[in-house]
Amino acid sequence: VLGDDKKPLLVSVRSGAVISMPGMMDTILNLGISDDTVEAIAKEAGNERFAWDCYRRFIQMYGEVVEGIDAHIYEDALTALKEKKGVESDTDLSADDLKGLVDTFKKLSNEQLGGNWTTDPREQLMRAVDAVFRSWLNPRAF
Repeated sequence: VLGDDKKPLLVSVRSGAVISMPGMMDTILNLGISDDTVEAIAKEAGNERFAWDCYRRFIQMYGEVVEGIDAHIYEDALTALKEKKGVESDTDLSADDLKGLVDTFKKLSNEQLGGNWTTDPREQLMRAVDAVFRSWLNPRAF
């Protein structure tokens, strides 16, 4: 169930064009992951790091595609964390590192939006569907 803290459902919101057009339309992955569901996902997957990485990626995708937040806002925070930890790759970050990055991403999102972004998965779903439909009109699609 979307938003359930015991057995959460994660969904992907993608374009369904008749002809495959990789990279042309926006996509949102892992919609349904949140503070309420991340622990259940970690337990189900048997991998805490995986769950927190999914969550930080969701915040970034949702922020960029749905909320229109510049990608560099998130990328700069990720780069700064990797430099601080002395690692080169995202995969070298621990679950605890990613938990902190999720908090950072949420703060950055709220700063960019001038308030709190929605954590309601149903509202996120409706807004994500709208954003993916709008992406049919972006310059990459022409």
